[in-house]
Amino acid sequence: MRTLEELKKLDQKELQKALEEARTELVENRFNVKNNQAKNAHTIKKSKKYIAQILTVLNNEA
Repeated sequence: MRTLEELKKLDQKELQKALEEARTELVENRFNVKNNQAKNAHTIKKSKKYIAQILTVLNNEA
């Protein structure tokens, strides 16, 4: 995961790619928590926050 400052320096294509990867990671985290494979359920919250940060940067650039 990148910091907010690093996200602001990326262009549209890199942000879209990061968003896709973050959403994939969120799905995997949800699956692992539901099947008791993940020890830390807080990773879902972190993933959702990261996705929101990416979307905010994308919307501010438009």
